[in-house]
Amino acid sequence: MTTKILTTNNYEQAMPVIGSMIRAMIKNNKNVKVKFDEHKTSRSTAQNRLMWMWNQAIADHMREHYGQENSSQDVHEVFVRKKFGVKVLEVGTEEPIIVRKRTRSLNTKEFSEYLNWMDMYCADNLELLLPKPEDLYMLALYGEGETHVSN
Repeated sequence: MTTKILTTNNYEQAMPVIGSMIRAMIKNNKNVKVKFDEHKTSRSTAQNRLMWMWNQAIADHMREHYGQENSSQDVHEVFVRKKFGVKVLEVGTEEPIIVRKRTRSLNTKEFSEYLNWMDMYCADNLELLLPKPEDLYMLALYGEGETHVSN
């Protein structure tokens, strides 16, 4: 199976290629399934790097100002739960399990919204201005030719 992602930049070049692929399959007596979906890019590596940098900055801030020893992973757990809540899963008579949203499931737009929320939350509630290295911050929030992660 071949998947093609068409954008405003490549669709004119891609359409003849897609057409020839369809024609070739039909000529070989094969049925063709065409499916159209909106493509949503998964979070970018820049977004992921910025989030983990911020998680560490928050952990450091909590240690310095409140004496709390938390890892960046601990901060991640707390912030994701605070932003997205949790879900209780029950199966039969088994003990219920509490799960949180996975940030890996966020697309780039949703992840940018999450990063903006983190920034505002820290400023408003923790009196912490998160570091914004210009190159990483701009790439994370506004993109530009960045690779993406789905893990």
